[in-house]
Amino acid sequence: MICPLSPAHFAGLGAFQLFALLLFLDARLAPLPLAAFVIASLSAPFFPRLGYFLPIVSRGDKGRDGVAITFDDGPDPAVTPGLLDLLDRHGVPATFFMIGEKAERHPDVVRAVLARGHEICNHSQRHDPFLMLKSGGVLRREIAGAQAAFARFGVVPVAFRPPVGITNSRLWRVLLENGMFCVNYSCRALDFGNRRFEGLAGRVLGTVKNRDIVALHDVTPRGGDVSKLLGEFESLLEGLKSRGINVVPLSRLIGKEVMARGASGAEASPAGRFYDGLAETYDAEQFGSAVGISRRTEQKLFRERLPELFDPSSRVLEIGAGTGIFTLEIARQCREVVAVDLSAKMLAILERKAADGHVTNIETLAGNIENIALTGLFDGACAFLVFEYIADLPAFLKHLAPRIRPGGTLYFITARRSFFRLFTQIGNAVRQGLWLKARSRREVERMLSAAGFDRIDVRTHLMKSVVSGGILLEVSARRSGETRVSG
Repeated sequence: MICPLSPAHFAGLGAFQLFALLLFLDARLAPLPLAAFVIASLSAPFFPRLGYFLPIVSRGDKGRDGVAITFDDGPDPAVTPGLLDLLDRHGVPATFFMIGEKAERHPDVVRAVLARGHEICNHSQRHDPFLMLKSGGVLRREIAGAQAAFARFGVVPVAFRPPVGITNSRLWRVLLENGMFCVNYSCRALDFGNRRFEGLAGRVLGTVKNRDIVALHDVTPRGGDVSKLLGEFESLLEGLKSRGINVVPLSRLIGKEVMARGASGAEASPAGRFYDGLAETYDAEQFGSAVGISRRTEQKLFRERLPELFDPSSRVLEIGAGTGIFTLEIARQCREVVAVDLSAKMLAILERKAADGHVTNIETLAGNIENIALTGLFDGACAFLVFEYIADLPAFLKHLAPRIRPGGTLYFITARRSFFRLFTQIGNAVRQGLWLKARSRREVERMLSAAGFDRIDVRTHLMKSVVSGGILLEVSARRSGETRVSG
């Protein structure tokens, strides 16, 4: 399901198409698009804000105020402890992009960073400046090695900053495999790893803007004058304060978590990590962006069907409940709802909503629905644009069917394969790195029938035309046959 499309893929495709076209028009010009593609691919890694090979977070989200201060290349026992005291005095949060092997050598400093409430992110295991010239295997080992080092402190970084900010075409897939994303910067002191730190504060204050991610280093400067370096940091913090620029945590500035506590990165899926990061802003994104038309259509369709789907005695399974966009309405109609989602952080938001609304009949389960342990039988199940994430949907439906009582209803809305849907699939692959499967009406009917469902009703909705026939499938089916499930 991992499909890390990037602008580089489309640039390459476009270059080859232009090459083929120019062969017929003027063969002398044909090599030019290919040459331009090669030059762009060789140059792009050296622009830390350019998302050519992968999405890169380098500034805060629009509408957010403040700047985030980040420190690379530590921890350093000579610099980091004094820096922590300085940050405490000014009440300023920071994010430390640490090197794995340094974290292993200086565990007390790492614990101090965490104890003071700062964030830790991955800056590779050894900080090889030529890492992006190495193989994908080396890149995987560098990232995984640092992740293992930080796991010993009970944290799993979600954000990765490559050494010297350089990226390559292999990084996107490796990060996806680890459920991570890339964070670079929009403002730096040009301190060359504190080899040129004199005047650092002035250089940053001369260029810093709202929503900037500032890149600094917590490493011993050339000559070993740590007090002078800390003085530059203090001048910077005082300068930001005098200008009314707030320093906020990186996670708040970008609207995504950059570090998880007490979690195993190996157990986290790319989709789960992706949605953990979006949890706090998910509802606003779903209804305030281009996908809002799809969500509003889903809600309208679901509300029209809800009275006939479930009754007050029903026990319902909701697959991919997320932040509870549909869950609370289901719960008010039913006896009990078991809400399952990959993202524990989304479910925590759902639980808060339920508590605020005095809804007490929702049980949440965090995990992959394809292998999570479910107990008891359900009178119905539902899902909303979730089945696209399931690689083998026919097998999953056969696994799900015995959990639904005979006569129970499975209701879901899913992506319909069509000309227009293809563009949203490509857009999702570029943004999220995952290829979401869309299916035809006949495919859905066949897999439901094979899983033991009857009275199958499939309707198409949204952007219906002669060309597309709609991009959503609304599906309801009844569970047929007898069921024998213990537990």
